[in-house]
Amino acid sequence: MAHIDSKYYPYFKIQEGFSTHVELDYIPKKVMDYLLDMPIGEYQPKDDNSYPRCRFWKYLLYDGVRPLDNPLPTPKQKKDVLFNPEKSEQPPTNKGYRLIPQIYIKPAQENAQTRVYVYLGRGIAEDDFKTQMSIVFEIWSHYTQESNTKANESYSRTLAIADALYHSLHGVNIAGVGTFYFNRSKHPDCSSTPLYDDNSNIGRRLVLGIELDSDTLNGNEENNLVSIGNGLYI
Repeated sequence: MAHIDSKYYPYFKIQEGFSTHVELDYIPKKVMDYLLDMPIGEYQPKDDNSYPRCRFWKYLLYDGVRPLDNPLPTPKQKKDVLFNPEKSEQPPTNKGYRLIPQIYIKPAQENAQTRVYVYLGRGIAEDDFKTQMSIVFEIWSHYTQESNTKANESYSRTLAIADALYHSLHGVNIAGVGTFYFNRSKHPDCSSTPLYDDNSNIGRRLVLGIELDSDTLNGNEENNLVSIGNGLYI
């Protein structure tokens, strides 16, 4: 009989290790914090178009031609277009919410010209101990803004944003989240595909993967008896 104070009473959890998934809901916020690229201590984000997060913000915030010719948005400008769940119906600027850590928010859908939604996609069980999770970036822009990023040239704003996101995240290890990859052999959803809403908006969906490793050994859990891999299961 299992110990009465076991988390799993009256049964035993016998698998040696597993990924708890308890912090999955924090992943979009950690990605948001990284993409915001705020000053921290001595660190100051550079106004340099060779930096992918710099390009990302210019393409996202400036709707006119040649967005890369504009200055890097200030911390306040960035925060003003980040979705605020406490004031979801009242974006602080007329640009509306443009960076949104969930799949949909109505005010952004109606008001913002260019916007990026970030949310978790499918989780694929690789084996008993590893999960391959996807994170989805949906980038939308009104058709009048999509191709005006360079004067007299047809150039996709949403593809440029997807490229900046890819270069910002691919191969980067975010503490507490993991390393982002773009590899269909690890997660079949990894891709970059066009979007169209049958109305006036077009865009791009970028899907990256994250590996969630085993972070628990049941044999070490309080009040859980010895388990497979940690000793004999009795």
